[in-house]
Amino acid sequence: MKREIVSLQSTEFDTVVIGGGITGACLAHDAALRGLRVALVEKDDFGVSTSAASSKLLHGGIRYLQKLQFGKVRESARERTYFQVIAPHATRCVPFLIPTIGGSLMKGRAALLAGMNLYRLLCAGLNRLIKDPVKRIEFGRLYSRRQVLEKVPLLQAIDGLNGAHTLFEVHMNNSERVTLAFVKTAVEHGAVAANYVRVIDFIQHGEQISGVMCRDQLSGQEFPVRARIVVNAAGPFLPGINKLLKGAHLRKEPTGFSKGVHLVTRQIEQRYALALSSGKKTEGLVTRGGRHIFLIPWRGRSLIGTTNVPFTGNLDEVRVTNRDIRDFLQDINAIIPGVGLRQDDVHYAFAGLYPLISDDIKTDTYQGTGEYQVVDHAGQDQLAGMVSVLGAKYTTARAIAEQAIDIVVAKLNKPELRCRTATEPLGEGRIDDLEAFIVDRQERYRNLLPAETVHHLVVSYGSAVDQVIAFCRETDGYLEPLAGNRETLAGEVAWAVQQEMACTMDDVVFARTGLGTIGHPGEAVLQKVFSIMSGILGWPDERYRQEVNLVEQRYRYLDD
Repeated sequence: MKREIVSLQSTEFDTVVIGGGITGACLAHDAALRGLRVALVEKDDFGVSTSAASSKLLHGGIRYLQKLQFGKVRESARERTYFQVIAPHATRCVPFLIPTIGGSLMKGRAALLAGMNLYRLLCAGLNRLIKDPVKRIEFGRLYSRRQVLEKVPLLQAIDGLNGAHTLFEVHMNNSERVTLAFVKTAVEHGAVAANYVRVIDFIQHGEQISGVMCRDQLSGQEFPVRARIVVNAAGPFLPGINKLLKGAHLRKEPTGFSKGVHLVTRQIEQRYALALSSGKKTEGLVTRGGRHIFLIPWRGRSLIGTTNVPFTGNLDEVRVTNRDIRDFLQDINAIIPGVGLRQDDVHYAFAGLYPLISDDIKTDTYQGTGEYQVVDHAGQDQLAGMVSVLGAKYTTARAIAEQAIDIVVAKLNKPELRCRTATEPLGEGRIDDLEAFIVDRQERYRNLLPAETVHHLVVSYGSAVDQVIAFCRETDGYLEPLAGNRETLAGEVAWAVQQEMACTMDDVVFARTGLGTIGHPGEAVLQKVFSIMSGILGWPDERYRQEVNLVEQRYRYLDD
């Protein structure tokens, strides 16, 4: 997969998608599988903004029960199922423990059991869509206080604890790589994609939109990308891009943004994720008393999220502050007094934005919404050739893309081009039996790599693992790990540059390999990464400090 800037300029596309987060990636993927000529442009790297700043969960929709949105529950559970089918290598089922509290109606055992039974009913039949038994999603059960404390003794600090119910959710090892897998599959089917390409204007003739003007962020070159239909899927940046056009509006314009912060800490609990009620309010008709904080075992760490802080700054400058970290640690320690998390337990912290549509934005209440918007501006604003797609959740991005591309093919008079994305695996997801596939590859490469490393490669690259290992075998040292405490091989750096459009060290360290998302990998590792990349890209030695500064900035949290 290469940055085909010349192809972007010289091709007349059916559609150009603005934004390479999960929504834009799914749009390009769906359109390409239907046979459309597709361009995808992203101003930064693919999937590193809002799409990366999450708990990496593919939610089954149980959160919508509190708003009695049963259709949203079913939709989310269905889309979670599809991910198990099309990207089996990239996900795992994680059991959450949801505590029950004696003397509380909504937090009690009876209320939670009733809610879980209703949820089970709303998810009925979905597991039949998953052929691989290992990928089917279990339903949980209710445990007594004694059973819960045998599993997670830490929970004894919760006042009034009288049991817990398990809920199995689907968790991604690396959400950035899942987004990238959609982009790569789109490219396999003929799409032209490029990161670091910013849209600076629209090409407009009267009320007809016929493309976008772009700037290559790496070279500074400006050029047109012509298409019959433009689809704006730029997430939080969507309204700002639409302002380049007079009269382009969403049905509900965002009234503001909220910043959600996640922490990656020392591992608190190895086997179970914990869903614990905080003192923060949440909107809903039926609630358990507060917004939940999730503590998820992830890659030898705990991934903890999320906060809810109104954000009014520059959308390109969303950063974690030291106060964010201190306040969140205080909340966590108040919920579980025995956990004793300190600031030096935090290996990494990241933040992202989600749009708000509430007229009254409250600092103490979670007001995020699972509602998304697909707007045909020809019908709404008399701007032909323009569609806006504002997503809300990673889980439902595929469904949103299907709705939007249905509109696109109708406008192109190609209604016979049907969506295939719910059942056709991603390019790296062509694995029928995941457990058997892993065992087979561990045996095949047992004289070459440790079993744990092969497992890591399968989780990262899926059915492309053979190509990755063959690529690494061609160069001395590429089969060696970059560090003793990481599974990432030296050759994965070169693969990211030559096969996956990585342009900076930041791209490699965070989005492609995840080296940096569980903590700073160390100066020696960064030097190795730079050495490999500079050998391929021809970087001069003096560029080292520039590249390292971009990586180091991720770990520099702003002062209050």
